[in-house]
Amino acid sequence: MNSSIFGRKAKRYFHLLLGTILVLLFSLSNGYSQVETNLEPFLLLEKPGKKKRIRYYVGDEIEFKLKGESNFNKGTIVQFSDTSFYVNAYVEVPLRKVEALADRSKVPGVRAMALNTLYVIPVFFVISAGNTLFNTGDTPIVDKEVYPLSAVFLGISGAGYLYKGKRYRLKNSWRIIMVRL
Repeated sequence: MNSSIFGRKAKRYFHLLLGTILVLLFSLSNGYSQVETNLEPFLLLEKPGKKKRIRYYVGDEIEFKLKGESNFNKGTIVQFSDTSFYVNAYVEVPLRKVEALADRSKVPGVRAMALNTLYVIPVFFVISAGNTLFNTGDTPIVDKEVYPLSAVFLGISGAGYLYKGKRYRLKNSWRIIMVRL
């Protein structure tokens, strides 16, 4: 006879009860539950074999160029179907007719950088003139090295204002697919 309080059957029931309580506790906690995923459909622009991917959800701005057209169209995505997406007032855009997409999300940042580089040019002139006036007293007041440096910053600023964003042609290795989870 087994004289211990916890016999084999008692230990088995205890472990079963403890396991059940732990499973219930873990299933009720947020840390153990599944990670929340965005289950809404989206349009995926990708280059197969690369990590570069852009996702477009309902409510996002999208710029696209249709086959046979020369200009990009801009609109807000309002709905998706299996083979097309809808913009603005439910205008259907079939995926097979899209020739290119444009990513204009970085244009405001590049233009802000271009404006800031434009502000640097007067600072060069003021610092050069101050240095010459206070330290050497030579003429000309502005050093000759300031002009090419200012021209470089003016060129950077002009190039920043000409930047229109990245364009992705679908006939190259880029593709768009509809993803429904």
